[in-house]
Amino acid sequence: MMTRIAVVIVAWLMLAPSRASACVRAELDALAVQWASAVVEARLVEVSERCEIRAVSVKAPKGADGQRGPDVTAVYWYRLYSFEVVSALDGPAKAKHRVEAIRFFGRVDDPGAGKTTGGARPAAPQAGAPCGAVTRGAVGKTFVLLLRPEQDFKMGRPPVWPDAKGDLREKEIHDLKGMTVVHAIATEGMDAGRLADLKKLIAQTRAAERNLPEAELKKHVAEIALSVDAERVERAETAVRAVGYRAVGALKSARDKAESSAEGTGRVLGLIAELSPPPISLEMGNVEE
Repeated sequence: MMTRIAVVIVAWLMLAPSRASACVRAELDALAVQWASAVVEARLVEVSERCEIRAVSVKAPKGADGQRGPDVTAVYWYRLYSFEVVSALDGPAKAKHRVEAIRFFGRVDDPGAGKTTGGARPAAPQAGAPCGAVTRGAVGKTFVLLLRPEQDFKMGRPPVWPDAKGDLREKEIHDLKGMTVVHAIATEGMDAGRLADLKKLIAQTRAAERNLPEAELKKHVAEIALSVDAERVERAETAVRAVGYRAVGALKSARDKAESSAEGTGRVLGLIAELSPPPISLEMGNVEE
């Protein structure tokens, strides 16, 4: 029996009208590698049936005439996409390991969509980053997947959701110990040069992460938060960007310290936003029904 690693792909943003898949990071760059804890080449071997998470209903707000329209309803679901690892480019996976991937979807039914009723209207679909076309029709095809544990990422609030907590992921989903796809590339047509460039990017990024000791990282973060010397701040920001996502914890600690200046806190907040992945969201519409 093949060794199985529960890897959960939840990093597709809300679907654009073209229905192109989306990933957390559009560019295959150092930041994409920093957000990933594993990079694998894997073949899609199976796709599960649709699994419903929750169906919800909310009341439409009152219109200008004081009357409420029909309730707005939504359903959210996921599918599992099973991959077999061909090779591991970075991280703990091994060839022949099984990778379980999950994508989250949603569909909204708003009967009063033709009326001006304000807040009941679901958010418009957002264009996501281009990504490998991982669909039910792609069984047998191979992809390069950049992955990170699913619980490391926040999740965006669904467009129709009755609870104060916007995250629709249930405990059972977290219990999969899964991963988020940061970036995915279909390997069909990929030449050896592009794969070599990716391996070089991984090596350079990991070396930069390792080459700055924790004490030095904290020193640079303190300079960003406290220093008034523009050149020192610029050097510190360059060093922190090279470390990337690993620096976010130290940056958050500096953010919460009272001695940081308003200007320094602004710089820290900017780097936290720059180096942190965005919340994962849903693919909306009649997608992968």
